[in-house]
Amino acid sequence: MPAHARLSLVIEAAESLAAGLTNPTLLVTLHRDIDELSGRDGRRLGRSTKQYALRWAIFTMSYAAVEAFFNDVLRDPTSPRALPLNPDKLHQAGELYGVKLFTNDWGVRTRVQGTGAGNRSRWAVFAGKQSLGAYLTDMKKLRDLLSHGQDPRAASNASGALWTLANGGHSMRLMGAEGFIQAACDLAAQTVLAFGGDLNDLPEWPEPARSGLSAEPRPALKLLPADA
Repeated sequence: MPAHARLSLVIEAAESLAAGLTNPTLLVTLHRDIDELSGRDGRRLGRSTKQYALRWAIFTMSYAAVEAFFNDVLRDPTSPRALPLNPDKLHQAGELYGVKLFTNDWGVRTRVQGTGAGNRSRWAVFAGKQSLGAYLTDMKKLRDLLSHGQDPRAASNASGALWTLANGGHSMRLMGAEGFIQAACDLAAQTVLAFGGDLNDLPEWPEPARSGLSAEPRPALKLLPADA
């Protein structure tokens, strides 16, 4: 595919996204670093509401960063309206530049609640228009609840990406917030490819310190190898 005239702008936007994801990624590592520590009140920080609050900061910061990426790439500079992280609207915006975005070949990798013993988190792929659309719809509803100070447990879970709570509702664990960072990188990477770039044009995405379960290898996507 020949390079699009806007490819350099898209690559620059991807580099800005990588920089914007640095702080959320550091918060993922911080969440793990404080697991065995205690706060000033002498209570353990691990599994505390203080620690849990970090996942919402990680998610909302990451969501804002990837939404800004698509606006940098696709937003009409004459329009006062920002583009939402909506596959249909972004697909339509891409068509104005002669670029096909959010096709059935697209997908993202993220972490979801496992179905085995202990319900331990696992990598999952949401690929194709329907599956990817359901995932991003759930993420938007979660972001909207958090942005308006409402109960995030009221988020929808049509995609199955959130964790089911015993007392009703759904939530996002740290692994889900970390998984959304990966999803944001995957969306940007596939955008670079759609504009005629290649894997060498992708920035170095920030990575949290990983060990144990979180260090499991990522699956490949149709358009991206496992190590991309």
